[in-house]
Order: sequence, then structure tokens, then C-alpha cells
Amino acid sequence: MGMRGLGAAVALALLGVAGGFAAAHLLREEPLTMAQAAPVPASSPSIPVDPVRDFAPDIGYPPLQPSLSYRRHTLGDAPFEWVYAAPKGWVPTEEALDEIRWRPAGEPTVGGYSLRVKLSNEHKSKEAMVAQKLAAMQAGYEDVEIRGQTQDLLSFSYRDPTTDRKRFNTFRWFGIAGETEAKFEMSVVGREVDRAGLEDLMEQVSQSIGNVQ
Repeated sequence: MGMRGLGAAVALALLGVAGGFAAAHLLREEPLTMAQAAPVPASSPSIPVDPVRDFAPDIGYPPLQPSLSYRRHTLGDAPFEWVYAAPKGWVPTEEALDEIRWRPAGEPTVGGYSLRVKLSNEHKSKEAMVAQKLAAMQAGYEDVEIRGQTQDLLSFSYRDPTTDRKRFNTFRWFGIAGETEAKFEMSVVGREVDRAGLEDLMEQVSQSIGNVQ
């Protein structure tokens, strides 16, 4: 082979080695580096995934007014008899054994306001009853908003699952002096327009509740 041919062969060999090195370099596994994309300002505000759902309108019934007149009643039998007061002119409905609901005569049975009293036989403290009611409401109802909470009282608003209306409810538990166990339960429920009347109703009935000795 002449010098010219030998030089050409060497050149081709060198090109082959360089090509192989380049291919090996390209095929070598290395971490992939990508340019970081800068945030792009939104052209318009984003739409909420879960838009707020409006409540259904309340029934057109006159609001509950404060400063009602009351009449004394009893619930249960001795030695588990309790005394309490309910507004005059309101009609009782027995919802269960030792559980009575009071509402004005002629008021619709759904969507208005009412007072409920009940003997508690769960043998739990007042604090435990508050915690139990809170857990039940948060687990079973939508749009629950706590509006007041003490060792013996729980007040909240929520979405009624049947009517889709916003409701306001306050529960309170009572016991015998010197004991921690809840023996008597009362609650008031109504609409936004009833709130002043519900607060007064809760206060007046609470002051009347006592165990008959």
C-alpha cells in the first residue's frame, strides 16, 4: 500500500474512533437537566372548582319574637322528674319517650322554629354530650359553622339535607347539682330571622329547668 493509501486508511480509522466515542457519549446515562419554566401570570382569575352553593329560601312565616310568656310543665316520673317552662300557646308533639317538641299552634311542621326537651339516659357527662353532638353534626351535615361552645352548650348553623335551607340550632344539657352526668337536654332551632327570639327562648327555658326533688 502506498503512503497516500496508508494515510487515507489511518484517517478513516480515526474518524471511526471519534464517531464511536461521540455515540458512546450520547448513549451514556446521565441525569436529564431541563430548564425551569417561570410562572406565567394568569390572564383572568381562576374559577373555583367547588363554587359556593346558595341556601334555599326560608318559609314565609313570622319571625320568633323575644319576651314571650311561659307556662310551667314537667317531664318524666319521680324520681326522674324534671320541671321546665314552654311558651304559652305553643303546642306539644311527642317525638319519643320523654321527648317533647313545642311549636306555635298553626306553624308549619317544617322550616319554622321550635323548642325541644328530652330526658337524657346515655349516662355521659355534659362535656361528653357536647363533643358527641359536635362530631355527629360535622360528620353528617354540610356547611356546619360553630357559633358557640361551652362545657354544657353547643350552638351551630348547618345546611338542612332535606330542604337545603340554612338552620340555626342550640343544644344545652343539664344535670343534678354536684353531679357531672347529663340528665336533661333541651334545644331550640329556627331561621336567621329567628335568632334574637331563639337566644331569648334558650335563656328563659334554661332558667326554668330543674330536677323535682
